Amino acid sequence: MKHAIVNGVEISGEAVQFELDRLVRFYMSHGMSMEEVKQNLPKLEEKALEQAIGAKLLLDRSEQLDVPVTAADVDAEVQKVVMQVGGEENFKKALEAQGLTEVAFRKELEKGAKVNKLVEQACSGVPEPTEDEVAKFYEAHKAEFVVPHQVLCQHILVKGSDDAALDKIKAIRERIVSGKSDFAAEAKEHSDCP
Repeated sequence: MKHAIVNGVEISGEAVQFELDRLVRFYMSHGMSMEEVKQNLPKLEEKALEQAIGAKLLLDRSEQLDVPVTAADVDAEVQKVVMQVGGEENFKKALEAQGLTEVAFRKELEKGAKVNKLVEQACSGVPEPTEDEVAKFYEAHKAEFVVPHQVLCQHILVKGSDDAALDKIKAIRERIVSGKSDFAAEAKEHSDCP
């Protein structure tokens, strides 16, 4: 993977990988298949490096300007994360799984909050685009807004052609149809296919 040096500091492979993972999740959630991700990996890696460089530049600038962030700002960010992960207990487990203390996590959130405030300040005088500007941008970038047709295919494979296999299939179907279980749980538990 490519690397870069920004303000005398090398952008870590972890930072670029973090941005690449975010890009892949974003594009896959917007219709890009895994095959398309693989085909576009060099472009995505390039974009990830650009984003990691941009993040570093924004962080450095927010520190140069000493953008103020209060403890209340950080508390609000922590509460957002707590809500996203499903509560305080899950939050603590997530920190532990990542080998982070709450103090270290709060420092990272503080950096993010500084960058967010810097961006807000930079954008505060920028007017919203007009309908005409939005339409022109869309026309110039139409291909980027096309989401290909998608199909979700799921199956449960039960090997065998004997009565035991048929009984297993019927039991699985009955649990799903009756609402006692769902398809995903039955597939995970009983499918002979990974």
